[in-house]
Amino acid sequence: MTGTRELEEPEHHRVDELLLDEITDQLDRTRRLLMGNPEAAAEAALARAGRHREAELRIARELALTEPLAEPERFPEAHRLVVRALEVLDREGSRDPAAPAVGPLGHVLALGIHLVADYIVKSYARDIVTKLQRLYARREAQCPPERPERRYLARARMEMDRLAPGFAGGGMAAPLLVGAGAALPLLASVTDYLGAIDLRNPYVGWAGLIGLFLVFLALSTLLLRGAAVAHRRSRLIMEQPLAALWQTVGAAGDPPKDRSVTIATIAVALTALGWVVLPVGAVLVLVFD
Repeated sequence: MTGTRELEEPEHHRVDELLLDEITDQLDRTRRLLMGNPEAAAEAALARAGRHREAELRIARELALTEPLAEPERFPEAHRLVVRALEVLDREGSRDPAAPAVGPLGHVLALGIHLVADYIVKSYARDIVTKLQRLYARREAQCPPERPERRYLARARMEMDRLAPGFAGGGMAAPLLVGAGAALPLLASVTDYLGAIDLRNPYVGWAGLIGLFLVFLALSTLLLRGAAVAHRRSRLIMEQPLAALWQTVGAAGDPPKDRSVTIATIAVALTALGWVVLPVGAVLVLVFD
């Protein structure tokens, strides 16, 4: 029996070693297939695994690509281009936005649009810097110490660490505007409850409804125009530099996106709310009149 156990123990060690070898062989086979014909690689993976899930194929592909940088020689240039684009975005992303020509009120609208665009642009720049800090640090850890790519990544990561505090700030105009618009109905209810304003008075009710509608309209206009300015300039300044950098890094997912779609969605919701609140409020005023 003792002799049998002595014969079985090396077999267990051999199984452990073969498991690691099997994983390495699988990654090598996937890498060779991807370097040849990606469509054939996808079909082979589907036929072998019997699963039709795009996410799992994407995961397998990213695991097979073990190089820390897809194009090491072009990475420093692409990194510098993104840093330059970040500087331009920070300076020009929300500057001098166009505003409706409504006389002296146009200057107030331009300021509001600028504040909304500035919030989106600053948040976008901060998200890019944070994403690059994490990406560079992770790729640096994957790179063997003797490879030149490690020096490229270490230098780029240290540069982003130095730049990060300068992009840490961000305007609060858009959240404050949305919060103020949402708080107005609540404020009206509180003042009515305390007796400061009698919302059951038809004149007060109509004035409140019209005022509320105008506030929602103004807020939605500021948010929508500010989001449009920020989105257009963010794409103009950052889209191509980020795409070039992501190409040199390789298998890094998608570059960060700005928050203009979220702000625009809130603007549309405020517009819809204004059109809903006014008719419902008008009916209530007529009922209590």
